[in-house]
Amino acid sequence: MTGTADAGCLITNARILDPESGAVFYGSLAVSGGKIAAIYSGPVRKPNGARVVDAGGGLLVPGFIDTHAHTDNDMGCAEKLLAMGVTTAYSGNCGMSPEDLPDFFARFRKQGYPVHQAEQAGHSALRKASGQDNVYAPLNTAQTRKLKALAEEAFAAGAAGLSFGLEYTPGALPEEVRELAECAFAAGKTVSIHTRLCPNPEDSIEEALRLCESGGRVIISHLVYMYLGDSLKRVLDRIEAYRAKGADIWIDSGMYTAFATFAGTPVFDESVVSGKNFNFAKLRAATGKYAGQYLDREKYLDVRGNSPNDSFIYDPGRPEDIFTAYSLSDVMVSTDCMGYPRGQGHPQGAATYPYFFRLLVKETSRLSLLDAVRRCTFTPARALGLDGKGRISAGADADLVVLDWERLRERAGFPGSGDPDAEPEGIIHVFVNGRQAIENGKRVPGILAGALL
Repeated sequence: MTGTADAGCLITNARILDPESGAVFYGSLAVSGGKIAAIYSGPVRKPNGARVVDAGGGLLVPGFIDTHAHTDNDMGCAEKLLAMGVTTAYSGNCGMSPEDLPDFFARFRKQGYPVHQAEQAGHSALRKASGQDNVYAPLNTAQTRKLKALAEEAFAAGAAGLSFGLEYTPGALPEEVRELAECAFAAGKTVSIHTRLCPNPEDSIEEALRLCESGGRVIISHLVYMYLGDSLKRVLDRIEAYRAKGADIWIDSGMYTAFATFAGTPVFDESVVSGKNFNFAKLRAATGKYAGQYLDREKYLDVRGNSPNDSFIYDPGRPEDIFTAYSLSDVMVSTDCMGYPRGQGHPQGAATYPYFFRLLVKETSRLSLLDAVRRCTFTPARALGLDGKGRISAGADADLVVLDWERLRERAGFPGSGDPDAEPEGIIHVFVNGRQAIENGKRVPGILAGALL
């Protein structure tokens, strides 16, 4: 059943946490027509015709909003997100989006989807459509003009924003980036940016931050994948300095220092792998015939030359980099989830949110429960302009998650040492648009209630 709001239910026996107000109390919540109809802090009679869902004393919070995903109508990816409690995915990131967005939107509406999805127009896809297939080459004047026209068409068709993946398009000049970003800002769209690979990391963040000078909103994508160690600390200082001047900047980060991307991209060019900081002991195959294996130069060249669409996983960081990233008060949680063959890929698509709560709240107390929930719900709702989401209040969207806080934990692991698709424990119930998509930890068959945002 696609998109239809639930006729109504009453969720009882819940520990309710509203990340907007900070209120935490035991009570019940009525859902009707895809919205939160009423909230009760004491005993309540069941509304006529409504079914009762017992939360079993679980923690009831808004559905999680993933600010950086690559779902792009991939059902398997969306199902993994749903199993973690994600009810909204912001997709089309890193410059990667379908070239034909009207067709993409039409297929979404026809097939239905497990979670809500907002799709950005990707710079790399627009660049290719403008006639430039070479990611190492700049655009000419005619291509630049077409690039901006295609972006305007994408925004008119329903694209929620504009994404850059500058590490994937080293030929894109700063002028090209700035002009396209200004085109997005003029249309009232947010710009997300996977920054460049630069010898000096502060140079790449400066390029991204300067985009805000024209008054637009910018999201810095997957912070820890791009910046590590002392560079990460300096980048956070630069962001705070721009914010102090009034810049509208938001940040998301994952929970892993190990990143995954396609083997044939500039991220794994020979010049990068030959650099003094690269270490084959930290490189493994995420997919393909070597999936789960650590690679040497011979296997790296084999994949690069013969299977460039397979993915590598590389881990250049230190565990404390995660703590540094989330030390800034409103860094949002994101997964970078994308579709992989079953049993292959990165565990982030199945583990990020329970891992976030386990590590930063339960085990280290780096964040309070309220702060942690906000970073997954209310803060991304504000960043993306989703006024009806990320809050527990009458009239808000009925995208909801009930957690068994004591049991909540991730189970997915890296290929070769674990199952990257293993679903977490402790996700009791999930509602999307008022429809129950997960009941007592199990997927409810046939519920595709996600809307196109």
